[in-house]
Amino acid sequence: MVSCWHGSTMARKQRHDKALDNELDNLESAMNRLKVVYDKYFMGIERFEPMKDRDAIRNTIRELIREKTVQSSAQRFRFQSLRARWTSLDNYLTRNLVMIERGTHPKMKFRANLAERRRGVPADVAAAAAAVRQDRAERHSREDQAMRKIYDRYVEARSKCGQNTNIGYDAVAETLKKQVRVIKGRYQCDSVKFRVTVEDGKAKLKAIPVR
Repeated sequence: MVSCWHGSTMARKQRHDKALDNELDNLESAMNRLKVVYDKYFMGIERFEPMKDRDAIRNTIRELIREKTVQSSAQRFRFQSLRARWTSLDNYLTRNLVMIERGTHPKMKFRANLAERRRGVPADVAAAAAAVRQDRAERHSREDQAMRKIYDRYVEARSKCGQNTNIGYDAVAETLKKQVRVIKGRYQCDSVKFRVTVEDGKAKLKAIPVR
C-alpha cells in the first residue's frame, strides 16, 4: 500500500503543523472515548451502539490520508501509529459485534446456556451447539476483517485516482458478497479473493476465484 503522505526530498526541515497536532490529539481522544462507550454497550450498560462516532473516526482518518501538505516526520509517525491503533480497535469492535449478532458473545453465551439448561437440553448437545455458534462467529469475523481491508485499499486507491470516495462500507461489502455468490456458483470454487487494481486511471476491484 502506497502512503499518501509526501515529504519534500529537497527540504531538510519539514514544517511542523500545529493544527495537525490538534487534529491528531482529537483523533486519539475520540478513539479512547469510543473504546469506553463500546465496552459499556457490550456489557449492556449502554442501550444503543455508537455507530455514528465510529463512522466519524473512520471519516477523519480518511480525510487525513487525503491531505497533500508536507508533514514533519514526527507527525507522520504519530499518524501511522494512530492508524495502526484504529485498525486494531476496529477489528476488536467488529469481533464483539459479530459475537453478539451470532449469540456467541460471553454475555450472550451465558444467557443462551442458562436458557438451554432450563429447557433440559443435555450438556453435550448444548456444548456442541455452542461450538458451532463459535465457529460461525469466528468465520464471519475473519470474512468481515478481510472485507474491511479490501474496502480501505479500494477507497485509498480511488482517492489517489481522483475518484469520489464518498462510498459506504456496507454498500461495497454487499456488492462484493453478491459477487462471491455468483462466482462460486459459476466457477465451482471454494473461495473468492479481491484485488484492487488501477485501469485507465480508475480504481477497480477485481475478483479472483480460488479453487
